[in-house]
Amino acid sequence: MAGKTELVERISFETGLPKAHAARAIEVAIDALMEWLRDGERVTIPGLGSFYTSERPAREVRNPRTGGTVQVAASRAVRFRPGKELKGAVSPKK
Repeated sequence: MAGKTELVERISFETGLPKAHAARAIEVAIDALMEWLRDGERVTIPGLGSFYTSERPAREVRNPRTGGTVQVAASRAVRFRPGKELKGAVSPKK
């Protein structure tokens, strides 16, 4: 499974940047993405897809162990919709 370390190595190799600079660039990009999503903005990265938030209303759920109902508070969830290029790369048409 690829992770941040592999991404840093790939960016460093492809661009010639030192690994520390590549790692910092990734951290800045992630921080900016989190800030924009926290502010409710939609973030679109061409070739990859769109990140956005959606509201989940408060609701009652049933505890399977006790059978009792529990109130779950309203919340916001992060969503991702892959772009056409990413979909095509993962599952090419035959």
